[in-house]
Amino acid sequence: MATTYLTYRDLERINAASVKAKRNRTLYFDHLPIEDDGTRYPVVWSILHNDVEIRTKIILNQEGEVCELDMSLDDFDGLKSV
Repeated sequence: MATTYLTYRDLERINAASVKAKRNRTLYFDHLPIEDDGTRYPVVWSILHNDVEIRTKIILNQEGEVCELDMSLDDFDGLKSV
């Protein structure tokens, strides 16, 4: 089974779109324990939310800290996987 993931730049882009769309779960980048260093942030949970977007849980580091991010169906479908 493939694992879907985001890069730092994916998180920035999708989060900006989510903020603009006024989705419920968005991120404050200055509070996240991440940096643009090539790390892949795996999506460990996702569900259709409000019938028009996907709510995700994303692992941020080796300590297992997670964040939730709502995104469009198109953004979710465009995520990479390994």
